[in-house]
Amino acid sequence: MPLIGVEAGAASAVAMIASAIIAAYLADTLGFTIAPLPILALSLAVAATLFVRLPRRAVPDRPALPAFAAIVITTFGWLMWRARPDFLPTGTGSDLAHHLALLAYIERHGRLVHDATLGAYLGEMIDYTPGAHLLAVLAAAWFHTDALHAIHPVVALTGALKSGLVFLIARRLMPDGMPRVPFAMAAALLLWLPYTLFAGSFMEQSFLSQAVSELFAVAMWGALVAWEERPAAGAVAVFALFGTAAFLTWPIWIGPLALMLGCLTLWHRELSWTRSVQHVAIALMPIAIVTAVYGATRQVYGFHMVNAVGFAIWPTPRVLGWPFVVLTSGGLAWAAIDRRTRIAALLFAAILLQAAALIVTGRSSGAVAPYLSLKMAYLAIYPLSVAAAVMIAHVWRAALSPVVAVRYAWLPMVIVALGAGRALATTPRVVPVVTQPVFLAGSWALAHVPPACVDYLVADGYTGYWLHLAVLGNPRAAGRTLVDDTFEPRQAMVRWIVPGGLPYAIADDLDALPRDIRTNVDVLARFGPAAVVKRRGPSTCDDIWQKRLAR
Repeated sequence: MPLIGVEAGAASAVAMIASAIIAAYLADTLGFTIAPLPILALSLAVAATLFVRLPRRAVPDRPALPAFAAIVITTFGWLMWRARPDFLPTGTGSDLAHHLALLAYIERHGRLVHDATLGAYLGEMIDYTPGAHLLAVLAAAWFHTDALHAIHPVVALTGALKSGLVFLIARRLMPDGMPRVPFAMAAALLLWLPYTLFAGSFMEQSFLSQAVSELFAVAMWGALVAWEERPAAGAVAVFALFGTAAFLTWPIWIGPLALMLGCLTLWHRELSWTRSVQHVAIALMPIAIVTAVYGATRQVYGFHMVNAVGFAIWPTPRVLGWPFVVLTSGGLAWAAIDRRTRIAALLFAAILLQAAALIVTGRSSGAVAPYLSLKMAYLAIYPLSVAAAVMIAHVWRAALSPVVAVRYAWLPMVIVALGAGRALATTPRVVPVVTQPVFLAGSWALAHVPPACVDYLVADGYTGYWLHLAVLGNPRAAGRTLVDDTFEPRQAMVRWIVPGGLPYAIADDLDALPRDIRTNVDVLARFGPAAVVKRRGPSTCDDIWQKRLAR
């Protein structure tokens, strides 16, 4: 099946994002400052070239374009609406502060981190694959804002494009004789049933780089779907572009897609051995080159990511939702026996294989929980949703007469939409730890008082952690950061009731502070509910924390 215009447009949009990341990374590697406008011009040129050169059907599939646009626009709109009124990152956890600290460094210096001594400030983030951070910094420059305010729209946009790509992949795999668009839209809607693994990955758990890299992984899969139907060097070249960006953003997704590529080339008996090797080389050599460059210029934390430990959601039926479990189980069974849909089953099998391999490597590093193996579930929802949607289309066609099946083809999509709506309506909104008033208060404190002398009177300790590292620029591996109660809200309140503590503090809600604190501070600056305050009476900044560390 030749590409249609909307598929070429979607591939070009992802290519623009991917080329921007790659260009920024290579510019930094060559010793240049990251220049947003030249990178924008280059990225637009890559996207335009790809759009012009991709072969596609002369007569477009008219229903596909408005459906794709509706999915992308609605998804992006909801993700932005959910982040109102500040449109800042909505997640929590220490990882959010670490990501935002690296983001602030790149924006401030126009370069990636090249000084190993900065590990005291940024920890492992000095070697973290920076694709999402580079993209946010570039977008901030393009739209005349700052990277902190650009990061959520950037990640939300990648989430919206992922939904659109899932729709296009499902449309291509639908059975003949049925309207493709409504059942393909059901695939995009099914992603919302396991909300925790889809939007929740960045809206709640702050897996920013992982979420952005999922866009490139799904786009790589889409390139392989097109290649399997009609093997061409152009499809694997696009795979290489997306794969390179995926590596620079979050490299864990490369494994299943590379394995899938190898399997597909072996299955294509009509391809000569020489041509198969050429296509594999075109697909993987650019990724391998960037991997080698990365390994030669960084401290190779990215290669040790396979041994990482941390928090990830277990994909239990309660997390996924029983409707999703039932539908995708049936879809996976169908995909295993249906030739057209087997590419979804193949990707799922490759994901499971890598998950098993990561369990082995995780145990060798002493991990208590299979952290990265659990992360593979976040990618698995995409082939599962497509397989389920294709299975629904086949069941619908088999259960009804051809006329009735076509006439009421939108009904299954409406039912899935109701389930997705219910999942969204029952998902509680997370109280963000990053807010505009607190950011303004932190920025004011950075400019007017010693950052090392600022305490945090906040409701959530992660708000203080973010302020301490990402806004005020304090070291992560020294000073107060190593003291257990630095970011404990109750302990902070006690410190400000008794005399002799730090002279300054940032409060996220001045009016909510205990009366004993409010009546003994001077307000230096106020930004809505947030404020920067100064202690009345004696205070200590220089040696109090060194004494506590020495105990």
